[in-house]
Amino acid sequence: MTTVDSIIESFPDKQAAALAAVRSGLHELLPTAVEDLSWGMPTLRVEGIIVMSFLGFSHHNSLFPGPEVQALLGSALDGYITTKGTIHFDQHAAPPKAFLKKLVEARITVINKTFPKKSGAFLELYKNGVLKAKGAYKGEAMHGPWSFYRKDGTLMRRGSFRAGEQVGMWITYDTAGQPYKETQFSR
Repeated sequence: MTTVDSIIESFPDKQAAALAAVRSGLHELLPTAVEDLSWGMPTLRVEGIIVMSFLGFSHHNSLFPGPEVQALLGSALDGYITTKGTIHFDQHAAPPKAFLKKLVEARITVINKTFPKKSGAFLELYKNGVLKAKGAYKGEAMHGPWSFYRKDGTLMRRGSFRAGEQVGMWITYDTAGQPYKETQFSR
């Protein structure tokens, strides 16, 4: 069975070390990310959405953040070779963590701009990929169940909207996940 570990280990030692450093750096920046293989590449996802893929090649290593991210990064890409949606980096050295952070934050910005979907589905992520809010829109207004989270991923508040107004019971949770405040809204 092919795994992220087996892919990284298939490269020469120095290249594998650079890829492992990228993997570690991305996990540090995206604490809730789930790792899988997409198109044969190690990939990190949050809420099922691809944030970043990476892979080694014969003369370089690459990150795959997408073309929209490259447009946001501008001069931060100076010194890197880029192709549509791809950033090449040294085969034997991972990019600096400060660069990876800018890259991840730009990707999260791009992801957030894709919501709400035509279906009305909405989510927003913090810069570290942790879910900030999830719900739906009906037209231009928040509608139906919504949940809001803290930067550490713990549930902060949950309730429903009808045509943009809070309705029904809203519960606020403490940092341990226990309800500590209930507010009844009527319309």
